[in-house]
Amino acid sequence: MSDYDEIALAQARVTLTGLAGVTVLGEWQRVPNSATWMLRLRLELFGAEPTAAVPLTTEWELVADFAQDLWGKITVHPALGEQGLAATFHHQMFNGSQHAQLPCRNGHICTSSWLGNLAKSRNAVQLEPSTTIERLCWHVERALQWLAAAAKGELVQDGDAFELPDFGIEQQQVSATLIYQEDEGSFARWQQEPSRSGLAWIVPIRERRGYVAMKFLDARGIQPVHVPEWGKVLSTPNAQQHALWVRLDEIPVVHGWQAPATMQELTQALAAQGLDLQELLAPLWKRLRLSPEVLLLLGTPIPKKVGEAPYRYHWQALQLAPPVGKGSDKSRMKLLRQHLLAPHSLRWVKQAENWHADELQSRGRLPQRLCDARILLLGAGALGSVLAEQLVRMGVRHMTVVDGQVLEGGNLVRHVLGLHHLFDSKAVRLADHLNLVNPLAQIVGLPLGLPTSSAEFEKAATEVTIIIDATGEDNVLRMVPMPSMQANALFVSCSLSLYAQQLFFYAQRVGSFEKAQFDRWFEPYRIEQNELAQQIELPRGAGCWHPLTPAPLNRIAGLAGVAVELLQQVSDESVALPAAVYYDWQVPALARTIKAKMAP
Repeated sequence: MSDYDEIALAQARVTLTGLAGVTVLGEWQRVPNSATWMLRLRLELFGAEPTAAVPLTTEWELVADFAQDLWGKITVHPALGEQGLAATFHHQMFNGSQHAQLPCRNGHICTSSWLGNLAKSRNAVQLEPSTTIERLCWHVERALQWLAAAAKGELVQDGDAFELPDFGIEQQQVSATLIYQEDEGSFARWQQEPSRSGLAWIVPIRERRGYVAMKFLDARGIQPVHVPEWGKVLSTPNAQQHALWVRLDEIPVVHGWQAPATMQELTQALAAQGLDLQELLAPLWKRLRLSPEVLLLLGTPIPKKVGEAPYRYHWQALQLAPPVGKGSDKSRMKLLRQHLLAPHSLRWVKQAENWHADELQSRGRLPQRLCDARILLLGAGALGSVLAEQLVRMGVRHMTVVDGQVLEGGNLVRHVLGLHHLFDSKAVRLADHLNLVNPLAQIVGLPLGLPTSSAEFEKAATEVTIIIDATGEDNVLRMVPMPSMQANALFVSCSLSLYAQQLFFYAQRVGSFEKAQFDRWFEPYRIEQNELAQQIELPRGAGCWHPLTPAPLNRIAGLAGVAVELLQQVSDESVALPAAVYYDWQVPALARTIKAKMAP
C-alpha cells in the first residue's frame, strides 16, 4: 500500500458524503498490523418499506484490503451492535458472529458483479471499477440496492440460480471438503427410499482435507441405499470409516438464510421440518463403527433454479465431535452421545462438492455417447498420450491403453508423463496418470507390444466400442479386424506428419475396415512424407539406425484436439463412413518490422 492509496481513501470518503442515503461516521481506521482500512457508514433504506429485519437505517463497515488487491479488495459488513443487521440473507455470507479478524460482523453482502458469484439479478452489472475511489463508491451504491431488495424480499426471484447458505463459519469450521455424487437418477431412487437415516462409508483423502462419500447404507449398515460409481483410484481399498447420514426435506437454516451455528439452532431448524435429530440417530449408534472422528452427513433436495422442483440431493457434513483417539469404543460412544445432548457450537465441514460427471465436467464435456464409450487405445506415445488425456479429462471413463515400450528421456519433451515414470511401461504409467486426472475414470494399461494376439489383448478388444490406433504403424492396421472385435465397433486411425504439420484421421466400422481402402486414401500423403524425409536431416540418437521424428508438443496437442473434435462427429451414427480427413496445421503469420541499418 502506498501514500497514493491513502489519498484515494480520503478522496473516496469525501465523495461518499455526497451520496444520497449515505452518512459517513468518522474517519478511515487502519486495522493494526495489516493493510486493511475500515470506514463506518450509516445507510438509509430507499425504495422499500422498513421491516423488522431491515430497519430504516443500518450501520455498516466499508472494508478496503490492499493486501488482497493492489487497488483494494472491497467488502461491506454489518457493523457490530444493535445498528448492524443481525439476520443472514441470500447473497450474504454467514452473519451469525463477529468476524475473526475485523471489528465487524462476519456476513459481508454480495456487492460484486455476477461474474464474482452474484446471480444475475437487478443489481448485477458486468464489471467492478478498477480505481480505488470509483470502486468504493460503486460497492456502497450497490449496498443501498441490496438493502432495498432485502427489505422487499427480492434478493432472489424465480428463475435465479439456486444458492446454498454459507456453511463456512470461520471460527468453528473444519477446513475440508465433502465429495459426493448425486444426479436426477439418484434423486428418483432416494425418493423411493423409506428410511430417513442410516450409515455411510467415507474415505478421507489428502490428509483429511477431503472426504469421499463411497456408499450409503441403511440403518443396519447392511443394505446399500446409494452406491456412486467412483473411478479406479478412489475405488481402491483405503482407510474407510463410518459416518452417519440423515435426509431432510429442506436446507436447515435459521434467522433468515443462516446456517445453524449451534446444536440448539440445528435442533430448531429440524423441528421446523417436523424432525427430531436424536430420534433419527438413535437406531444408528449400535451399528456405528467409531473412528477418530465422526461425521454427520445431512442431505437435502435442491433445485437448479429458484422456484423449480428439486432435481438432486445436496450433502453437507458436520463433525459431531473433535477427533479423539483414546479410550474404549464404549466410553467414546457414551461421550459422543452426551456431547450431542449438550449445548455446543457446530463444526461444519467448510465445503461440499458434487463430483457427478454432469457437474464436475460442466466446463467442457464430451457428448454422452462418447463419455459412455469403452475405448481401446493402441499406442501410448506422444500423440496417444495427449489424445488420451484430453478424452479422459473431458469425460471418457473406460479406456484400455496398449503399448509395449517404456518411457525414455527423449520422450519427456512431448509426452504427458514425467521423470518419475522413466523406464516404466508407457501403457501402465499412462493409465495411472489418467486415473488421477478424472476421479470417475477406470483406465487399464497393458504393456504389450503391437501387433499382438495375446489372450489379454483379445479380451480387451472384445469389450470395447471404439478402437483408436495412434501408433502410425502399418502392422497394427493389419490386425483389424480381429475375430474378437465387435463388427460394429468404431475403428479410428490417427497419425501425424513430419513436424506435426498435418493430421491424418481415418474412421470406419471394424467389420467394414479394409487396409487396402485405407492405403488408397493415404498413399499420396505417404509419398509426400517420404520425399520430404529425404530432403531434411532428421535428428538422431547415437548411431545410424533410429531417426527421431520431429514434432513439437504444441502442434501435437493442437492436432490431438482436432482429432477429438472429429471423434465426436464420427461417434454419431448419422455420420457417413468411412470418414477420411487430412487436416493442415495453420497459424497466422505476423507482420515483421524491418530495421534500417545504421550508417558506419
